[in-house]
Amino acid sequence: MKTLKITTALFILGIISGCAELSAINHKVGDWAGEINRTLNADKQQFSDTLTSKRDIDTLYVRIKRNVGFETMEEMLKCDPESNKNCAWKKSAIAEGGYVHEKTPGVYYRMADSFGKEGRYYAEVILEKEGRNTLISWRVKGSQDFANQIKADILKAVK
Repeated sequence: MKTLKITTALFILGIISGCAELSAINHKVGDWAGEINRTLNADKQQFSDTLTSKRDIDTLYVRIKRNVGFETMEEMLKCDPESNKNCAWKKSAIAEGGYVHEKTPGVYYRMADSFGKEGRYYAEVILEKEGRNTLISWRVKGSQDFANQIKADILKAVK
């Protein structure tokens, strides 16, 4: 009878320790799955933020354009779409990729474009005159690292 109790106790102890190991394995698999999901969906995350600056809107436009890496249509094309058919096709392809560059000097600027391999990331920055201040808002689609880089570039331009 005593051996039966010892055998039963050892059997139950083995089951409990086996469950603990299965739980640890399940936790590790869950961590891996989460990491894979974050990697695969990195380009689907969206971030946005806004700040107000006392700097001149035109100065901020030039600095943000340079720091983030936005280009005007003329800078991107380096050709005349009116006289060159290939250039006109390139212009329409750029626009279909989400490119935007709107300017009303002294009042409003909007820049947006795709970045990264195959246009995986997207950034849009809007500058608006608000009294003596400039309202800067931005929206980013992509990874947290890309969003942090865009924010750092904007903050560097504001300083």
